[in-house]
Amino acid sequence: MEKCVNCGFECADDALSCPACSTDTFVSSSPEAIGGYIVSPAEQRFWEKMSFRQFAVLFVRLQAIWMVLDGVLSAVTLQTYFSRMHDIFSDFGNHSEAKHAFFWALFRVLWHAAGAIICIRYADRIVSWLIKNLIPKHPTSPTGPESPAPLGK
Repeated sequence: MEKCVNCGFECADDALSCPACSTDTFVSSSPEAIGGYIVSPAEQRFWEKMSFRQFAVLFVRLQAIWMVLDGVLSAVTLQTYFSRMHDIFSDFGNHSEAKHAFFWALFRVLWHAAGAIICIRYADRIVSWLIKNLIPKHPTSPTGPESPAPLGK
């Protein structure tokens, strides 16, 4: 199929001019001609069924993977402290900066691990919490504008 440059009408490949606007300039709309990827019918059905909520949950879980990788990078820095562990925790000398750096690195590793677990386990609740203020609230009181007026005395 070819698409008309002027109006966007799809015409047969052998058409000389557009039946809608009589323009003779066409662009091929086949995926092979435009370098596109041909999607299988099963993949097409998947993407048609995918909702925004499912995509948001997937995005939160991908964030958890990032947290795991960042936690691993923080854990790599702990390795430098393990070789000096005896010196850092001995009573001789002043190693307060090294102790401080060690405990912050350990805290970052634990924080990222806990955050990743929470993001994976509660991704749907996190998405609901993030969008709860975007949904308009309707009054639920019995005297709200949607409820009928009370009967007279």
